[in-house]
Amino acid sequence: MKTLLALSALAGALWALPAAAEPAEPVTRAVPYGDLDLSTHEGRRTLDHRIGIAVRSACGMASSADLVGKRDVRRCRESTYAAVAPVSAATQSAALETGSARPPKR
Repeated sequence: MKTLLALSALAGALWALPAAAEPAEPVTRAVPYGDLDLSTHEGRRTLDHRIGIAVRSACGMASSADLVGKRDVRRCRESTYAAVAPVSAATQSAALETGSARPPKR
């Protein structure tokens, strides 16, 4: 299961392939964070929570009886989190350095 995840500076878009679908078209989820003060613990925690919701939504769910589907969902989530981690960390680091609640400009 391939995933592609990007947290853009403006909208914070998240793409992941749903576990149950053909790997033809990525699913997009927006992760807004312009309203958060990422220089605070609470702001960073809220962003992490929003990313988690987007990842779970993009990767989907599988029935507990569908072991292959559950494995695919788990792999999708793991690879999606791994893909977004560096971008999320960079965004949060930039906010800590500037003390800004706004996303960094490119």
